[in-house]
Amino acid sequence: MPSQSPIRSLRPAKWWRFLGSAPVSALASSAADRSGRCGRRPSVVLVTGSSSGIGLATAQRLAASGHAVYGASRSKSPAVSWTQLTMDVSDDISVDAAISEILAREGRIDAVVHCAGVSLAGPFEDTTTAEAKHHFDINYFGACRVVRAVLPAMRRQGGGRIIVVGSIGGLLGLPFVGQYCAAKFALDGLIESIRPELRSFGIEATVVHPGDFKTPITDNRAITGATMPGTPYFSAFQRAVAFYGKVEREGRHPDVLARRIDRLVDQRRLPVRVVAGKPLEVLGVLAKRSLPSRVFERIRDAAYGP
Repeated sequence: MPSQSPIRSLRPAKWWRFLGSAPVSALASSAADRSGRCGRRPSVVLVTGSSSGIGLATAQRLAASGHAVYGASRSKSPAVSWTQLTMDVSDDISVDAAISEILAREGRIDAVVHCAGVSLAGPFEDTTTAEAKHHFDINYFGACRVVRAVLPAMRRQGGGRIIVVGSIGGLLGLPFVGQYCAAKFALDGLIESIRPELRSFGIEATVVHPGDFKTPITDNRAITGATMPGTPYFSAFQRAVAFYGKVEREGRHPDVLARRIDRLVDQRRLPVRVVAGKPLEVLGVLAKRSLPSRVFERIRDAAYGP
C-alpha cells in the first residue's frame, strides 16, 4: 500500500492550474497572501436572495463583520442586523429601485453578493421552452440585472467587488438538472468574460461554485410539469432527485460558505472562480479538466447517475 495518497501528493499550486481556480480550504490559507488584502473593508454590501440559505447566512456573516448590509429578496427576510429590501431579480424595475434606494441612503455600493436563484429538475425532453426561459430569467438574467445595475455606481466610485454564487453544477453537467446546470455554466462564462472589461475601473468579479450545502433549495426545487409516473424517464429521474436531496440535506451549513464569501469581500484581487466544495467535489472538477472525457463521464455517472 502506498504511504501517501496520490491526491495528497499533488501540491496545491500544481493542481489549481487545472481548475483555473482554487478550492475553499486552499484559498482560505493562501489567496490572501498571494493577492493581498484591501486596506479598508468595503462597508456597503448588497446581498441578494437573503431570505434563506446561502444568502441569509451571508447577510448574517457580513453584518457580524461590521458591514452595512442590505439584504434583498422577494419574500421577507429575518433581518436583525441588516436592512431588508424587496427585490425581484426577474424584474428590471424592482432591481433598479432597490439599487437606487441603497445609493440614496449610502451614496455607494462597495460589494454585491448575488445569491438569488432557484432550482429546476426534470428530464430535458420533458422541459418546455417556457419552463427553461423562466428558469434562465431568474438564475442567469437575474444576475445580469443586478450586476449591470450596480456597475455605474462602482465605476464612479473607482472600484467594487462582484461575487456571484454559481454551483458545482456550473462546472459539471449533472443528469436531470440540465437547465439548472446550463444557467450556472452561463454565469461562469459571464464572469470570466466581464472581468477584463471591468478591471480598468478597479472592479473585481468572481463566481463561487458551491457543492452540496444544507439549504431550502432541496424543498423548493421546481419539477417540470410533464414529468409524472408512466413517462419514459420517470423512474430514473426519481432516483436521481432523491439522491440529490439526500446529499443536500447531509451537506454542510451555509455559514461555511458565508465565511469564505466574507473573506472574498475583503480581498484586493479576486480569482476567476472559487470551487467551494468538499474534497471529492473539488476532485471531480479537477478530474473533468485532466481526464479523457469518456473516463470522466464514467466516474460522474457512477457518482450521480440514476
